[in-house]
Amino acid sequence: MRYDTTLKDLFHEPPQRLLQILVGQRGLRLLPVEFNSIMKRIPDLVLELEDLAIFHMDLQSVPEFMDQRMLMYRVLIRQHYPGRRLIQKVLYLGQEPWRPTAVIDEENLHFRYDVIDIRDIDCREMLDSPSLEENLLAVLCRMENERETIREILRRIDRLPPKARADALTRLVVLSGLRKLEPLIQKESDAMAITVDVMENAILRNLFLNAEQKGRQEGRQEGRQEGRQEGKADLLLHLLQRRFGPLPREVTDQVLTADQATLELWGDRVLDAPSLEDIFKG
Repeated sequence: MRYDTTLKDLFHEPPQRLLQILVGQRGLRLLPVEFNSIMKRIPDLVLELEDLAIFHMDLQSVPEFMDQRMLMYRVLIRQHYPGRRLIQKVLYLGQEPWRPTAVIDEENLHFRYDVIDIRDIDCREMLDSPSLEENLLAVLCRMENERETIREILRRIDRLPPKARADALTRLVVLSGLRKLEPLIQKESDAMAITVDVMENAILRNLFLNAEQKGRQEGRQEGRQEGRQEGKADLLLHLLQRRFGPLPREVTDQVLTADQATLELWGDRVLDAPSLEDIFKG
């Protein structure tokens, strides 16, 4: 569900580079996507193309039976835009291989649609787009060098204002979960010293809180005081770097030599303290 929401949020404007790849023309405008029926139905993306055809695309992050859903959407879109040429495609973004038949062939009914695996698209196509939203999709495309692709996306994110930077980084982290690339993104963002005020973004704040909780749970499972203390120190340094940028050497040494109770006290302050100095007061 979190993937679907993040993916849909990327398409608040026609994804022009993606449309050129999929249908060979630009999109003019997004069209209403909510249709009233016995059940509420909302396709992912419906827009008008340059030749006035209607393009419907659904995003799929897991292998799933789509035939009847796509047929239902076709009927609903036809009711709203009769007489218009209608193109339908499913863009698959999941990790598992999936090559569905994408066809219904019954007596008196023949229906087909296209399924495109986003990994069939070179990541450079998305990176060459002026749209940051399409740049983020590059993390799901075919990548010859995952590290360099992520670095390029992060460089563009780093140029954004603080609030937009936090939002874009959140989307990138969520999308990267479809490729199990979160550790690489964390490592590269730390190396590039990308700073994000976690207070500006509820999702990032929750991610950090969950990471802290996970660190505590792992420490308890290990049952070793030294392991718990080292884990808390590493986590605190990670949070401090994310919040305030590169840390002075004396701060790093102070954290690494602190006892467990002191680390917990500083950890409780890291999200709310207005400055790095305020974390270590008292």
